[in-house]
Amino acid sequence: MRWQDAFALAMAVSGGLFVSFGATMAAIGALSALFVWALAAGIGWVQNHLFAEMASMFPDKPGGVPVYAHEAWKSRFAPAGALATFGYWFGWSAVISVVSLTAGAIVQARWLPEAAWALDLGVAQIGPAQLIGIGFILALMVPNLIGAQPAAWVNKVFGALLLIPLLTFVVAPLVSGQWELSNLTWGLGQPGADHWGGWQDAAVWLYLIGWTAYGTEMCAAFTPEYRSNRDARRALSSSGGYTFMMFALVPLGVGGLVSQADAATDPSAVFVTGFASVLPAGFAGDIALLITIGALLMGVNASMADGSRALYGAAVDGLVPRQLEVLNRNQVPARAIIVAVVMNVLLVIFVSNPISILVAANIGYLLAILLAVSGFLLLRKDRPDASRSFKLGAWSVPLAIILTVYGAAVLVIGASSSHLSGYGGPVELAIGVGILLLSLVLFVIRRRFQDRLPLLREPDESVEQRPAALTS
Repeated sequence: MRWQDAFALAMAVSGGLFVSFGATMAAIGALSALFVWALAAGIGWVQNHLFAEMASMFPDKPGGVPVYAHEAWKSRFAPAGALATFGYWFGWSAVISVVSLTAGAIVQARWLPEAAWALDLGVAQIGPAQLIGIGFILALMVPNLIGAQPAAWVNKVFGALLLIPLLTFVVAPLVSGQWELSNLTWGLGQPGADHWGGWQDAAVWLYLIGWTAYGTEMCAAFTPEYRSNRDARRALSSSGGYTFMMFALVPLGVGGLVSQADAATDPSAVFVTGFASVLPAGFAGDIALLITIGALLMGVNASMADGSRALYGAAVDGLVPRQLEVLNRNQVPARAIIVAVVMNVLLVIFVSNPISILVAANIGYLLAILLAVSGFLLLRKDRPDASRSFKLGAWSVPLAIILTVYGAAVLVIGASSSHLSGYGGPVELAIGVGILLLSLVLFVIRRRFQDRLPLLREPDESVEQRPAALTS
């Protein structure tokens, strides 16, 4: 595949605005929401440059960011790789059930409003929205089983449609008489809210949107499938820059079209309301909904493609049971895809509030990012002369230190204070920790019972005996 194919898959990240920007705007105001979304996307873009160097070190390793974390940490604390890979996989894969069910609910509400029936399975009931969501999951499994390029073509079609609303909101301040500067309100650090002058609230929202904003790192997962060793760097850089631009300009446009009070009334309708202010009456409704559904399905498709390669890469590196270390005749990790599909179908059927699972899954995902960013420092220290087709300058080491401190602060403060957003609490925190504990169970099964290797450390033959100073 080419870097443009990965870029098309990563365009799904900008569609995340349709899912949760309304909730952010309703809670802290449009200007504050713009600040945290653009900041998070900017952090993700900068991190991508670190991941591009790491991808050039391991051009034949599938799985991307969590695999780089494992390579960096395996000689010090091997279970860190299991925590990173499984937390990363669940963070990406759990979103499939969330967005497919959301898309199914939109279809039912708009075109099947009278369909109030439900299939009674005894242990659960399945309504039209759930069946439609499951249908979306199964339909998008097909191109993913064929290969990365067919999956990318699906996202190219959806991505072209996604550009319509994104560009509409980018130009809204210039062309719409409904855009009002007064709608851009700042809600962080307001009097009476004793949350560290607004910084605690900001950390919570940076935590909640981290999966969306950092998602362009998925381009690293396809490194062995690229035609050129420069494609990973191009895909990571271009997708990160594109997402940052959209996360800055689109919130500016939609934020001026919708008041915070209207957003609080129905956060999920922010973009539809914004469309109605720009497009001709009678045209906005169905078009906005169809494009929103397309944006959601882009997320399902991209999550399936990236998550399956992460799980396969974990199996190749001996972090999860070896039964997942299998490719089909199209050189696609079909078993990993099927595991994700089965898990998400069960989530759609049995979990009444999958958003809680997604909030909890952020713990594992952001931990994986933190271990990879800090792993950049370890690889610079342990393998300064290792072959790299792309290497950043000396400035990358202090940058990685800053990003490590930042990532740790957002993870700890955001996870422990997620109740401030109204979308998390002790239950979600327990679920997130439980997911990480499950990763250790799978790691023990693979290392102790299948490979019969030590649990805590793995010899790293490439580490040379050098002074312990960080080098550039």
